[in-house]
Amino acid sequence: MNITGSEVRMKKLFQRVKNSTDRNPLRNDRGDISIYTCFFVVGIVMLVSFLLLYASIRITCINIRNGAKMELNNLSASIYADTYRSQRETNFSEYLNTLYSSGDYTAMLEDMVTDGLAGKIPLSTDDYQVRDISLSFHVTGDRVEYVFSCNVEFYIRMFGRSYPAITRPVELTGYHNTKF
Repeated sequence: MNITGSEVRMKKLFQRVKNSTDRNPLRNDRGDISIYTCFFVVGIVMLVSFLLLYASIRITCINIRNGAKMELNNLSASIYADTYRSQRETNFSEYLNTLYSSGDYTAMLEDMVTDGLAGKIPLSTDDYQVRDISLSFHVTGDRVEYVFSCNVEFYIRMFGRSYPAITRPVELTGYHNTKF
């Protein structure tokens, strides 16, 4: 039987551990650890938890922003259809009056964006809730500017209860160019 050098070293190490009577390096019967070690471990765990929470919040806000961006594209198509129709009938100023004065029309556009966003991402989960969704319109020059804004409230679950941790605003601006 041929014995290699590493096997010889392992046998010597095992014999040294087995034969030591005054000290046993593989077993510590006292169970002592330093209080500083406890604080260090707790600090590292808290730091990793905070970093994971921060990353989760960033990713969720990006997902909400992307969903809102797709809905603003759909809103732009809807505004294009409405402005094209009103430009054909040569009463674009009537469309602007409807946009600014008719709460029903702007509420319909806001509901369209909210429903579309709810179809893409959940607006409320155990981890967050999207609140205060609003849509505002402004005419600057030859384009209609629309601003989507909402607040996202994030929660932390501790001891069986949810606690609000942070509220982040999400705001997007879109434009629809008109030719009149």
